[in-house]
Amino acid sequence: MKRRGNVPLAHLAVVADAATTPYQAARRADLSPGDNVIVIGITGGVGQYMGQTAKALGANCVVGIARNQERLNRSLKYGADAVINTTEKDAKAISDEFRGICKSNGLPNFGWKIFEVTGAKGGQEIALSLLSFVGKLVVVGFGLAKAEYMFGRLMAFDADILGTWGCLPEYYPIVLDMVLKKKIDIDAFVQTRPMSAIAKTFEEAHQSSPDRRIVLTPDF
Repeated sequence: MKRRGNVPLAHLAVVADAATTPYQAARRADLSPGDNVIVIGITGGVGQYMGQTAKALGANCVVGIARNQERLNRSLKYGADAVINTTEKDAKAISDEFRGICKSNGLPNFGWKIFEVTGAKGGQEIALSLLSFVGKLVVVGFGLAKAEYMFGRLMAFDADILGTWGCLPEYYPIVLDMVLKKKIDIDAFVQTRPMSAIAKTFEEAHQSSPDRRIVLTPDF
């Protein structure tokens, strides 16, 4: 298999979307060393790189939020410092658990930079409930659901809500360099399969989300 540095060339296919989108989101958030970060949907195709990117850019603490405990445990090895499982919890319960993490780790409950990666209504509601004083919410995931929010809270909290779409081409070399230097690890989240398996792979991927992104390669 052809390689670029120590990374299989086929694995680098994810750089063009899943690994670059988080970088632009971080830039939009003005993420700086020492910032504290929340990633909602950290176990997803983009979220798993959002956590790593935040940490690589110097985030002090990354709290990952998602539903799949096995994948949450994995995220602790790839960027996350603490995790919250949202299963059977409403936004208030998640906020209470988050405040508990802050208290037990001597972290402030203000100024967090929140990345909502799921695009789902539940994820959006969690993100909005966690947005607090001088915080910043960056909407990364796309969805058609509508979430209700009292905009007066933005004024009262002196907070921001921003959107970001994809990644500018000029950022690609920066992200590629981060991947090649293993500041962002993609190998643990990518698998390759022969192109001849496309029908089976398509069916499998639509039955349940694969734990590693699938890249199809020519059979020859």
